[in-house]
Amino acid sequence: MDVFPRLYYILRSISACGYSDRAFSVGEGWDATEAPYTAGQTQPPESSQDLLLAGYYANLDLPYGADAAAVKVAWRVLMKKYHPDRHAQDGDKRELANELCAELTRAYRELEQALAVT
Repeated sequence: MDVFPRLYYILRSISACGYSDRAFSVGEGWDATEAPYTAGQTQPPESSQDLLLAGYYANLDLPYGADAAAVKVAWRVLMKKYHPDRHAQDGDKRELANELCAELTRAYRELEQALAVT
């Protein structure tokens, strides 16, 4: 997956989870109740905290409830694939890759913290 579609996927996931502390807008015709896709999940989580975690799992292409080891492996694989240094020739792609990697790292850290508590 290229940087642009991946960033769109993450922004879509963030918007679907009601992530209100970010300045992303949702276009007309968007169904904000649509939960982010996670493999193996049949129903969206109930609480808003679970929706945030579901969004983080979706950002890392993991099913909801994956363990800490799977989260770390997925984060490392995606960071290798989308790291800004891989897009050094194109300034716009590099900037998007920076944003993408920041969101991937945020998802990893939040899931790591949530999994450490449970």
